[in-house]
Amino acid sequence: MHGNKLPAILAAVAAFFVLVSNSECAKVVKRPPRIRPCLDLPEEVLEQMFGRLSAGMFSAFHHTLQLAPLEKENLTCPTNGRPTSDKSRLPVNIHSISPWAYRISYDATRYPKYLPEAYCLCKGCLAGPFGEESLQFRSTPVYMPSVILRRTPSCGGGRYIYTENYISIAVGCTCVTGPEKERESNNSVLDKGELKPGIDKGDESQ
Repeated sequence: MHGNKLPAILAAVAAFFVLVSNSECAKVVKRPPRIRPCLDLPEEVLEQMFGRLSAGMFSAFHHTLQLAPLEKENLTCPTNGRPTSDKSRLPVNIHSISPWAYRISYDATRYPKYLPEAYCLCKGCLAGPFGEESLQFRSTPVYMPSVILRRTPSCGGGRYIYTENYISIAVGCTCVTGPEKERESNNSVLDKGELKPGIDKGDESQ
């Protein structure tokens, strides 16, 4: 009796496993979409794009940029006045009455990634009687409009998209009259208690 039931039981078990396997196969396994990494544009392509945009803009600046060995040191405002020896060997930025030096700025999302920027060495100008610093004047940066390529977060064809971006870069320093002196004189007038225009003394006493 039991021997007759055994084949039926085995058949039922086999059918069960067939149903389970079919249901597992019926499930659609959704794999997450593969995110393609966005790569940077080749250096040659960026150089060509930048060359077309900046034709004539950076050439004058780079031509006058003189990174002399002296500028590799930590330069400061001359305390003994302007250097007088070997004037012909000194670059213009050191011999100026508003001397300046260059530092290199870095930005990974910009092309060129490295750009020289000028910064003034003195707060005032070397305009004293003996070439010493005079705070009656002020050294201020001179800026030049320039164009760069700025990398955007957008990706096209597996490459980052760059757009042109216009900026101002400090290329040197010049000497101007200092407005700080004018502000100090205005503050001293107020400190002396002198009245502002439109205020009557009678109103003040009240």
